[in-house]
Amino acid sequence: MRPEKIRPLLLGAALGAAGLIQGMHWRSIAPAADSADADGRIVELENEIALLKRENESLRSLAQGGGEVHVDPALIDFTEESLGMDFKSNPLVHRVAGEELRDRIVASIEARYGPHGLDSRQEAWTLMGLLTGDDRFAPQLAATKSVGARSWFDEQSGEAWVTDRFDPQSVPDQAALIRALGRILLHQHYPPAPGWPGDEAAMAREALHHGAAMAAENRFLARQALATGFTGLQENTDARDLMESLPPFIRGLATFPSTLGLPRASRLMDQEEILSALHRPPAITADFFPDHEGMEINPPALPETAGNVLLDESAGMLGLKLWLDPLAEDFPKLADGWRGDNYRLFATSDVASHLVWDIRFDSAKSADTFLQAAGDLVSALAGTEAPPAPGEITPTPENRFVALARPAPDTVRFIHTADRATAESLAR
Repeated sequence: MRPEKIRPLLLGAALGAAGLIQGMHWRSIAPAADSADADGRIVELENEIALLKRENESLRSLAQGGGEVHVDPALIDFTEESLGMDFKSNPLVHRVAGEELRDRIVASIEARYGPHGLDSRQEAWTLMGLLTGDDRFAPQLAATKSVGARSWFDEQSGEAWVTDRFDPQSVPDQAALIRALGRILLHQHYPPAPGWPGDEAAMAREALHHGAAMAAENRFLARQALATGFTGLQENTDARDLMESLPPFIRGLATFPSTLGLPRASRLMDQEEILSALHRPPAITADFFPDHEGMEINPPALPETAGNVLLDESAGMLGLKLWLDPLAEDFPKLADGWRGDNYRLFATSDVASHLVWDIRFDSAKSADTFLQAAGDLVSALAGTEAPPAPGEITPTPENRFVALARPAPDTVRFIHTADRATAESLAR
């Protein structure tokens, strides 16, 4: 086996072994510690071991059948010409077995949010009704990026991957590689800032970068059509069927960079303003919706809560539209009045987690209209026939409590708690 293949294999094995040894060590000392703390620490370590195992499997795949892919200099030149900048270093593109790509993407999604950040988001989104108890965000989102994929860009490493079916002579495969090269080039010049900027800012940046890379890909396909008569890509029916089976929230997040990021980036490239936009990318998803570009926001301040804060985040205009999506085709338009939101997941015990979500609108009238629609969603969560009145506490089939409140004329509050007393304090 060549040295370049041995190294990732040994690294992966070492990571996996280290995780397993650490887990067994903590299990051995758990009885000596406080039982609840020890059990919680064991769960944390088991989650970290699972992540290490997935990374190890991807490294084994690379060692056993992958390697770096030679990139045609002509494709590099085209990417640089399209985006108006040069590579700072040679772009790295790896080959991976198609069946392993999804595991690698799952590991990247989990690493993006930190050791426990995704777990907290999964719980918060479930309490909000964006996901069901059966949904699993990372695997489902990873499937949208891997099923039928020709290439994938890893935001964590700044490198790209193609599957073992990649054909360097195929125009669709070349186009997919152009998109991946575009992401690498943008990452080299405009890498993510240290730390997590917040979900809204991260999604907005992803939409702009992905959109710009897709615009370069489309330019390549257009050039091929003129030069060789290439007529276009065949529809990926597997990916289409997958999208139709997913909850609106995951489907919306997966398609946001292409449906709204691409038009925005294409316009900026045509107007030669893309570099300025990349230097100061939008910080909110609302910036990508028609008639909301450059809008001013005024997020509400959340109330004081007891216990431990697990997550403070914003769903944004995109999240609000996707929350309203199950109601009817026109209901997501109610989110156009969004002017800021914040939600908090907090815990008052090991088994009692709560969520409060405040959404500010451009007027009291917009808040009134939204409140009526939100009542239907809360009624569905609670399994009741009639929507609850503002401030009314409604039990759910899971023995939890949901409510809607109006902390200010232009603000609607959504509440989902583990006990009635917490719901009542937030609904006042």
